[in-house]
Amino acid sequence: MARDLSPRQLSRQTLGLILGPLCFLVVLGVAPFGLAPDATAVLAGTLWIVVWWVTEAIPIPVTSLLPIALFPLTGVMTVGDSTTPYADPIVFLLLGGFLLALAVERWNLHHRLSLLVIDTVGISGRRLVLGFMTATGFLSMWISNTATAMLMVPIGAAVIAELTTIAGERRPVLDHDDLTEPNDPTAVIGDLVHPIDTDPDDLPNTTFGTALMLAIAYGASIGGAATLIGSPPNAVLAGVAESSLGVEIGFLEWMLVGVPVAVVFTLLAWAIIVVVLEPTIEDRPGRDSVIADQRRALGPMTTGEKRVLAVFGLVVAAWIARPFVLQPLVPAISDAVIAVVGAVLMFVVPVRDERLLDWTYTSRLPWGVLLLLGAGFSIASAFQTSGLDGVVADAITGLGITELGVMVVLVTTVVMVLTNVTSNTATASLFMPITLGIGLAIGVAPLTLMAAAAFAATFAFMLPVATAPNAIVFGSGYLTIPVMVRVGAWLSLAGIVVISLAMIFLVPVVWG
Repeated sequence: MARDLSPRQLSRQTLGLILGPLCFLVVLGVAPFGLAPDATAVLAGTLWIVVWWVTEAIPIPVTSLLPIALFPLTGVMTVGDSTTPYADPIVFLLLGGFLLALAVERWNLHHRLSLLVIDTVGISGRRLVLGFMTATGFLSMWISNTATAMLMVPIGAAVIAELTTIAGERRPVLDHDDLTEPNDPTAVIGDLVHPIDTDPDDLPNTTFGTALMLAIAYGASIGGAATLIGSPPNAVLAGVAESSLGVEIGFLEWMLVGVPVAVVFTLLAWAIIVVVLEPTIEDRPGRDSVIADQRRALGPMTTGEKRVLAVFGLVVAAWIARPFVLQPLVPAISDAVIAVVGAVLMFVVPVRDERLLDWTYTSRLPWGVLLLLGAGFSIASAFQTSGLDGVVADAITGLGITELGVMVVLVTTVVMVLTNVTSNTATASLFMPITLGIGLAIGVAPLTLMAAAAFAATFAFMLPVATAPNAIVFGSGYLTIPVMVRVGAWLSLAGIVVISLAMIFLVPVVWG
């Protein structure tokens, strides 16, 4: 859906359009810090790409094609070497995961699962906030954080409307067919979310509504950290670790770190929301029926839902069992192979006169994320090929920080601050080669620092522009920027502590 650009947006984009190539030319001409020609060219190209990513001078996926042009033209790598990272196995793992998620969404299975979780926790302010955060987090482990938030916001709005007084009227039960413009965070979703031009004063003035919407946004980000396909920065780390360190981080290996981090931080985030906002629900007759009404509206599971669930379950089971069951029998099998096989099955398994998935639905597949991921891998390869990663690492090492714990906290803090204003995938892509070089330079495990950057890139809580889930819930009208900043600041501090402890004590044990 096309949106008008404000003068401020036009100014930022125009400035970026000029500043990107200007930085490229200046750095090439000046060759700062006594860098070698190849390192200078990589620094110049990366600056151009980062400026266009940050300012969105042109669409981010289009900017992600620049490494294919800039690195060969400056003599850093051949065209083949520049394009090979775009076909990294991790890219196909994510592609398979996206296709599986589309099938889950098409048959509305994610809606049923979310309502089941919420129904289980019962109706109370604190428990509902935890239930929504848990349901959102669980879904975002398997489907995109954006899609998860788009699903949960109308459910949350229905619950808020039912449990608070809005002109004495009861709003309709969510119908999946009411979801419109699924890729547009500002779209109106059925009759359950108010139009964006509605006066916020017309909405119920309740801390419960604010807390519930924040639970959805934060649950989507936190849950995305739990699995290898949950958030693109996870795939960035896995791809760079395999190509640069020869370390394969499989689906199970990631979950052994990601799930504990997600579970602990979910509980901590819930506690912070509850303490800061104190969500309460006014007791009134009939409130216990809202979730049950929505579950009844869905009816029994359809054949399509059951078959999607079966295929998806088989894929997840294969991912988890691969290291100790499947790989001894078929050594060539990988998580990417399993994902692609599962995706193909979605196009094969029939449901009446159609299949679980058809190609028309792939128009909703985030192809741009795959290009962004490939660009990150290409930049990381260029950093290594030119030796720029070592130069940056030496510069940071010159600060005199040699303790692993201090460096982990520093990396986590810097990345978490940056990811509030830039793309999390772009931030992770930029920091992977840098943290790799830092680790090698100061003599600590690079994987620990790289993992810190990957997890921190996913945890952006303070601003609506930080993540798509933040923007989606902000559009609900139940939030203000000061409230999001206040709660998000506490979550950011807690996130730095949780990530740092997990990276220092858990990653070395699980990933070696």
